[in-house]
Amino acid sequence: PNELEYRNSLMAHLREKLPKEKIESEYRHLGTTTDIYVKQDSLFGSSEVFVELKRSLQSKAQLDRLVGQIESLEPKKNAVVIILCGETNPALLTRLKERYVKTPSGHMVIGESQFHIIAVNNAALRFP
Repeated sequence: PNELEYRNSLMAHLREKLPKEKIESEYRHLGTTTDIYVKQDSLFGSSEVFVELKRSLQSKAQLDRLVGQIESLEPKKNAVVIILCGETNPALLTRLKERYVKTPSGHMVIGESQFHIIAVNNAALRFP
């Protein structure tokens, strides 16, 4: 699959698990576009999570572009989740974690697909 198919699959999953929440793809925020935007309302207000999904992160140029996208989302102020799927260069993953990870991040293998989930600024989605 390509990145668009991964994004669409994740969108469908989020809409199933969070049917009452605002979930948009290609959401424009602060001059950049994020792959998925989720806004959850609760008794104490609302929370927003910006999701960046990257497939086959292999080159420094790709990493630099991803970091630029993340920085444009102001990760010190906003909750950002980075999902890396497909083949990921371990050195680039290490650099990304060194830059953003303050708490343990996830690693999942589903079938033959490998995913790395990096929560920036303690971002989280509350599933029912």
